[in-house]
Amino acid sequence: MSSDDGETKYTILLIFCIILKMRLNTVYCLIAASILAVLHFISLEFYLYWRYLWIDIPIHALGGAVIALLAFVPYDLNLKLPKRWLQIWPVMALVLIAALVWEVYELAIGLPIDIEYPLDTVTDLIAGVVGGYLGFVVGQRLYKLKNFEQA
Repeated sequence: MSSDDGETKYTILLIFCIILKMRLNTVYCLIAASILAVLHFISLEFYLYWRYLWIDIPIHALGGAVIALLAFVPYDLNLKLPKRWLQIWPVMALVLIAALVWEVYELAIGLPIDIEYPLDTVTDLIAGVVGGYLGFVVGQRLYKLKNFEQA
């Protein structure tokens, strides 16, 4: 066994231990963010956004879910934040702000604007909010499960 194999096994073990100490919201958020990053990279690399105009809808939905799950991560890390921030309105406001910022970013980098741009933007925002709501529901259930186990 070479020293590289030992270092690799140690790194994998360390990562596994870190994940086990994380709460489920954080793990789900990291998994969803990783899937989002891979899908976005593949879609850019193979021009899928331009071949299949519908493909950005599930990407925006997954992005909304990631943002909603991200709202629960500080509580998994036991940061002392107001519990009211975990209600639906603050989380969905965060999702909507992130979706709007992303749409402005798309404009800023010079994505082509065609005649259907307003419809595409509205569809992207709706997909992000729907995904955010699903992420919120998952996050709330995992948060309640965590608090039930601690009680």
